Amino acid sequence: MLFYVVLLLLGAGAYYYHFRINRKKIIERLEKVVQRKRDDLLKNIEEARRISDKLDSKRRDYIGNLDFEQLKKELQKGSVTCVEAVRTYFHKAILAHEKTNAVTCFILEAEQQAEELDEKAKLASFVKPPMFGIPLSLKECLKVKGYDTTRGFVQDAYRPSTEDSIQIEHYKKLGLIPFCQTNVPQSLLSYNCSNPLFGTTTNPFDSTRTCGGSSGGEGALIGAKGSLIGIGTDVGGSVRIPCHFTGIAGIKPSKMRFAHRGGGASVPGKPLIDANDGPMAQDVKTNVEFLRNVWGDIDFQSDRDPYCPPVHWNESLYSSEKKLRIGYYIDDGWFTPTPALQRAVLESKKHLENAGHTVIPFHPPRLTDVIQWYFRAVCLDGGQYVLNKLLKDIIEPTIHFQVTLWMVPTWVQRIFSYPVSLVFPRMGVLMKSLTRDTFELREAYAEIEAYREEYVGLMMKDNLDVILCPASIMPAPQHDIPSKVVSGVSYTCLYNLLDFGAGQFLSDFFQRIFIVFPGVVPVTTVNKSDEEKLINEYPETDKWYQITKKATIGSIGMPIGVQVAAPPFREEAVLRTMREIEIAITGK
Repeated sequence: MLFYVVLLLLGAGAYYYHFRINRKKIIERLEKVVQRKRDDLLKNIEEARRISDKLDSKRRDYIGNLDFEQLKKELQKGSVTCVEAVRTYFHKAILAHEKTNAVTCFILEAEQQAEELDEKAKLASFVKPPMFGIPLSLKECLKVKGYDTTRGFVQDAYRPSTEDSIQIEHYKKLGLIPFCQTNVPQSLLSYNCSNPLFGTTTNPFDSTRTCGGSSGGEGALIGAKGSLIGIGTDVGGSVRIPCHFTGIAGIKPSKMRFAHRGGGASVPGKPLIDANDGPMAQDVKTNVEFLRNVWGDIDFQSDRDPYCPPVHWNESLYSSEKKLRIGYYIDDGWFTPTPALQRAVLESKKHLENAGHTVIPFHPPRLTDVIQWYFRAVCLDGGQYVLNKLLKDIIEPTIHFQVTLWMVPTWVQRIFSYPVSLVFPRMGVLMKSLTRDTFELREAYAEIEAYREEYVGLMMKDNLDVILCPASIMPAPQHDIPSKVVSGVSYTCLYNLLDFGAGQFLSDFFQRIFIVFPGVVPVTTVNKSDEEKLINEYPETDKWYQITKKATIGSIGMPIGVQVAAPPFREEAVLRTMREIEIAITGK
């Protein structure tokens, strides 16, 4: 018996030694790729700077101070050219990048696309498309011909896409000009924004805090005024959390309202919970204008992807004067948000009531079950797909907790979940989330389908049009916190599990001077009263609450958002609700 034990230990030791040697070789090879990529990025930025410097600085400043609607009008009139717009936003994005490290690559062909549009505009027969000449930033995982979609994996560098995705083709048809790609967390499965290839992207309001993820580069770039509008993706809050953390507005549509053929995913093969693209912008009305034009021309995508239904923009739903019935909650029963998050919802509730809408309490059922089903369906193979990629890569330190969890066999996690549940119940839930077999996965899918019926049934019982709730559990925390509070996405992942359209908007605006780069930025913020309530009243009953409380202390002045959600194909009702809050707060 002793002989077999010794043999087993020797075998395990040999395997571990072999594993470490292979990892060392992989890392040495990939570190050279990282250095090459970063050198190339520096050259790319200098070329973008050279292009931007072709435009007179006074002219550049004039164009850079135009908001989306103003720039759109100037481009349509011809008083601003497409080339001028691109050169201006190369300049503004460089400034934002220097502050936040948001850009992974400038799309230098943007200048050529702009020149071609300007030439066409000289023809009397040419009809300018609705978004003519507007520069568009893109999350790095979106397919652009000739450019990488690494998702933060070093191993996928220098493997450029061979063609544009259907959606990028569509945006170009509408006149938009993709001009840069923005940073993401490694694997896209995190709400921070750091990877070994491009480094860490910081929050434009505080470099010690994260900009969110996985569309964090977009949030940072737009929040720092380096872009008017960009496209992110969202599988658990990846559009909405960065918007909340960086003081901008965005929406995650339900899955089928955009084409997916030819697209990619962080984990392929998820049949019930999948990512969808969503616009992110400096205000709600820009998102509305974007989607009004994209969905007004949705046949372009439907003709190329038969799985994308031709559901057109519903102006009657967006412009309706019929008062809405809105359900709201400030605590989902799984993770109590910090005081500022709750206050934002309550103040938005008042704005909506003042506009004549009926706002009533709503309680999402069984969030403990939702968390289990969500993680089981997203990591449908127990995390092995992502783990296998990570073990062939340089692993980003901020996701070590997730990697450790995936490396521990599911049956081991289950055994230890029972004693852990006695002292840390919510961690016990997480340790029981990863699936053991296909039978258990099938059960999870069945439970999700049943839950969707239950949730919609509750909304129909109260005749609710939309839901109002927090966008997260806290304001933007320090960069390492998301990996320590993995289940802090309950407010957003719920609506991916339901496949609802969900948008995030800034509540409680007031004017405050904040230097992002020269200018005055209107923001929503955590205030002193929120901090006092946090210190005196926020729970500390387990480790996650303790980490969240500590991370939130000192966040006075950081942006705060609220979330609005509605069932599939009713995104226009979400946008209407968000826009009414925006009008009530800004008066615009």
